[in-house]
Amino acid sequence: MGWTLKSGHREITIPTRKFVVGRGSEVGFQIRDDSVSRRHALFRCEPDQGPTLEDLGSQNGTFVNGQPIVGSVRLGAGDRIRFGSYDIELTHVFDPPAFEQERATEPMLRERTSREPPQDLLSALSPREREMFAILAEGRSLRAIAKHFGVSTKTVETHRTRIGQKLGLRSRADLIQCALASGVLRPDAKG
Repeated sequence: MGWTLKSGHREITIPTRKFVVGRGSEVGFQIRDDSVSRRHALFRCEPDQGPTLEDLGSQNGTFVNGQPIVGSVRLGAGDRIRFGSYDIELTHVFDPPAFEQERATEPMLRERTSREPPQDLLSALSPREREMFAILAEGRSLRAIAKHFGVSTKTVETHRTRIGQKLGLRSRADLIQCALASGVLRPDAKG
């Protein structure tokens, strides 16, 4: 019996009893995604007890089945785990393949999955976040946005991070593409 982590068509066998997941090059399971901390979370896999997961004080949190974790959480087959904005599924296999070191350390790049249409996607945002989303898509500076809303640039950065997490956006280009697809931003609009 063994456990695997699955993301899209990629699958990795959990290699050891204890390993760190994160963006850093020294971790046991590397995920190249800016929303993932260098040392994000710790997996423990005891032979008779199954795996547990612990957040290591990551900036964007670790979630199991949509709930943020605090302390150590016991996992089960089919659990959906999110590190920052990166989603994986824990699966249980009865005859795990032979361990291959290169598979365990090969970085997993984030893959886009099919999601709801963009308009439905925007429903995940609060009214204030929708306003911020539209202005961010226009390309205004954080300072200009902060002045417009009467808040600090740190508050705007926090909103931008939360919008990115909720919509699965990693960059300004992703944000603009989502704004175009949802009709918030129109390519023929004059500034």
